[in-house]
Amino acid sequence: MKDESLKNRFRGFRAYLLALPFLAYYRLKPRNFRQVSELLSLIPFAVGKKIRYEFYKRTLTACGSKVTFNMGTVLHHRDISIGNNVGLNRNNTLNLVDIGDNVMTATGCVFVSGRKSHGFNRTDIPMREQGKSTVRITIGNDVWIGTNAVIMESVGDGCVIGAGAVVTKPVEPFSVAVGNPARVIKMRK
Repeated sequence: MKDESLKNRFRGFRAYLLALPFLAYYRLKPRNFRQVSELLSLIPFAVGKKIRYEFYKRTLTACGSKVTFNMGTVLHHRDISIGNNVGLNRNNTLNLVDIGDNVMTATGCVFVSGRKSHGFNRTDIPMREQGKSTVRITIGNDVWIGTNAVIMESVGDGCVIGAGAVVTKPVEPFSVAVGNPARVIKMRK
């Protein structure tokens, strides 16, 4: 038992040493957080997961224990908080989001900063110049989000979001929501 604890601490320290160049670059150029995240997302295997965890636990607003950042997962902002026991599967994209404890995401999930993040009402100027309206979304505790779901609004505790769902309105706790736009098909309680 004691030997296993020592081995785990050594592995964590080794991953921290491997994450140091990324941490140093980020400290020199904090505006490049997204670029560092994209680079980190390309490191394969278990060593990549460990390096990503060591980097994010030192740079995010909050990053709990036993968080897995699988290959291809990119974080756009450092102002993200993630709870304990969270598994972010391959090719997830996170914008301004707070994620609770015991959350599972499948491959290809996208967390958008609100459903009105880009202006497009005016036709006399290009859409890219019409400004942004970002919103922080919240994912509750004990949530499971299916493959290729797009989350634009907050999701309550205990929810299941189906594969391919597009969440455009807040989802009440313990709901099962599917479809585009996502609609609640049943309650878990």
